[in-house]
Amino acid sequence: MKTIYYVLLLLVLASCNNKSQDTDILNGEIINIEEHAPEKEVEFKELTLKGLNFGNLAIHDSLAFFMNPKLQSKWFQLFNCHTLDEVGEFVGKGNGHEEFIAVGPIWNFYTENNELKTLIFDGNKESVSVWNITKSLAGKSTIIEKEIKMPWKKENHGACFNELLIKDSCTLYAKVSATPTNDHDASLPYYQIRDLRNGKKISDIHIFKKSIVNKQTKFLPQTFFYSHDAMKPDGSKIAQAMLHVPQLNIIDTKSKAVTGYRMNENMNLSDLETSKELKPYFIRICADDNYVYTVFYGKAAWKVNEVPCVNHIYIFDWEGHLVRKIITKHCIDEIAVDGINKILYTTSPMDEKLYCIKTDELITGATL
Repeated sequence: MKTIYYVLLLLVLASCNNKSQDTDILNGEIINIEEHAPEKEVEFKELTLKGLNFGNLAIHDSLAFFMNPKLQSKWFQLFNCHTLDEVGEFVGKGNGHEEFIAVGPIWNFYTENNELKTLIFDGNKESVSVWNITKSLAGKSTIIEKEIKMPWKKENHGACFNELLIKDSCTLYAKVSATPTNDHDASLPYYQIRDLRNGKKISDIHIFKKSIVNKQTKFLPQTFFYSHDAMKPDGSKIAQAMLHVPQLNIIDTKSKAVTGYRMNENMNLSDLETSKELKPYFIRICADDNYVYTVFYGKAAWKVNEVPCVNHIYIFDWEGHLVRKIITKHCIDEIAVDGINKILYTTSPMDEKLYCIKTDELITGATL
C-alpha cells in the first residue's frame, strides 16, 4: 500500500513540475510590483475636429494623424489640434507609383535635417517607405523619399512585422509577429534591429525563450504573447504592455536586456499553458520621455459585436513602477501622447471627438 502511495505522489509531483516557470518563458528577469497606486478620476477636454475622423491615432507636436480606412483615395487624414482644422489627406491608396494597397499604422516619428519623417509599411511590397511629412505639408502632396526593401516572407519564414519603431534615421527596431506552426503552437515574437539605410538586419532581441502550448483554450496560440509596444522618444527603451497577462516588459535597446514587471494578480505567463479563458489586460499604449501610458481593461473578454467601455489608464515610469491609475469619464478607443506639448489624447468608440488633457494633471493633484 505504501508503495502505491509513493508512486502516486511521484506522479503528482512530476505532473506539477511539467508546468513551466515564468523564468523558463521570459528571456529576462520578472519583478512583481504592487497594483496599488494613487487613483484619480479625471475629465478630459473635448475637441470637435472640423472634419470626420476615424481610425488609428498618432500625435506629434499638436498634429493628429488618423489612419482612416474610410477615406476614398488616401490612407492618412491630418488635423491641427490647436485650430481643429483638417490639414489634408496624404499617402495614396492603390498599386501605382508611391501608392500603397495596404499600410501599417504610424508607430513613431523621427527628425532628420530638421524635417519630420515617419515610415510607411507595405506588407504586400515587403518594404518600408520614408514619408517626409514636413515637405508634404509644405507642398500639400505626399512626398515619399525612398523605399527600403524588407523581404519578410523569405527571411522571417512567413512571419510579418507587427511594429516598426524608429530609434533614429539609421536604426529600426522591427518586431516580427508570432505565426502558427500547428493548431496549438506558434513561433515566438522577437525584435530585429535593422539598418534603415539599406534594410539589412543587424541583430535580434529575443524576448521569450519558449512558446506556449495550450490545447484547452479557444484562443489562437499566436496571441498568447501579444503586446502593444511603444519606444521611448530617445530610443533607449521599448515598453511592451501584454494583452493576456498583467505585465509590462521593458527592453533596453543598448544591452538588449528584458525585464518583466508583473502586477500582483493571479495570472502569470505560465498560467497561459492551462487557462481556458483569458482576460484582455493592456489594450493600448503610448509613451513620452517620462512615462508609459497604458489602457487597462482586466475583465472578462467582451462578446462579438459588443463595444465595451474601457476607461482606465495605468501610468508607469520607465523603471517599471506603476505610479498612477486614471479613471476617465469617457470610454477610450485610441490613445496617443504629444510629448513636446505634454498632452495626452484619446478617441472614444462612442463619438468622433478628440479628448485631451495635460499629462502633468494626470500625475499631480488630488486622488480618490
